[in-house]
Amino acid sequence: MTKEHVENLAALDVAPIAWDPPGLAPGAQLRPLARDPASGGFTGLVELPAGFDSGSGLNCAVEMRLFVIDGELQMGEHRLGPGGFCYHPAGSGQGRWRSPKGARAFVVYLESPEFRPDRGSPAPDAIPSLDSFAMDWHNPLDASDPSQAFRPGIFVKVLHVDPETRASTHLAGLMPGWYAEGMESHPVYEENYCLQGDVLIGEVGDEAGYTMVVGSYLCRPPGIIHGPLASKNGNVNLCFTHGLLGIDYSENPRSMELIRKHLRNHPWT
Repeated sequence: MTKEHVENLAALDVAPIAWDPPGLAPGAQLRPLARDPASGGFTGLVELPAGFDSGSGLNCAVEMRLFVIDGELQMGEHRLGPGGFCYHPAGSGQGRWRSPKGARAFVVYLESPEFRPDRGSPAPDAIPSLDSFAMDWHNPLDASDPSQAFRPGIFVKVLHVDPETRASTHLAGLMPGWYAEGMESHPVYEENYCLQGDVLIGEVGDEAGYTMVVGSYLCRPPGIIHGPLASKNGNVNLCFTHGLLGIDYSENPRSMELIRKHLRNHPWT
């Protein structure tokens, strides 16, 4: 895995480019967020114009994860509105793509995508449509393996877990006022896109940190120490981890200073 290291990228400020992978009807655009030059894979925001129509059923030569942020995407008989998620392994029938009013979606491809005409059914291990708003919040240990207990106030909705690699697509939610003093490091890549609220990342490595707000994105390689974490208004992040999210903690004598500064100074929303 050689995906780019990205911190605090304002995703909607990234200039869109034409997205024209082989086999997909023209008109889609892509805001690329992080690429893997070795495999051609990428994470990005795909934007479909009003009236987009693939014209026929599709499958993709590589696995695809897609989460709708705005608008609506019809994939065969499955409708994905805001908060809708699908996972398709390579070659899984996805149906005809249609978006009468347009849509924006967060996508993850681990290799360069190529689409093919297909009228077949989704693969047995596909998740063709999942409404994340209909799901309950659960224990964060469903998506992570921390070296110390979490403070109360953090929850997850697990959308998909790869049974072999343990790669996880999930929503992570923080209650207003939640914080964690420890500095974290992980043995796997993590990617986060902020859907709602705020979350302070006090320091990243030896550098000053930042606050994620709606539209902020990061792609962080394994082993980079970061923290502490805090949210004043509460937060929901869409997360993709390239394996089980182990969390090793270390101490930072400035943690509470950084946390208090955020909770006092970040605006209420």
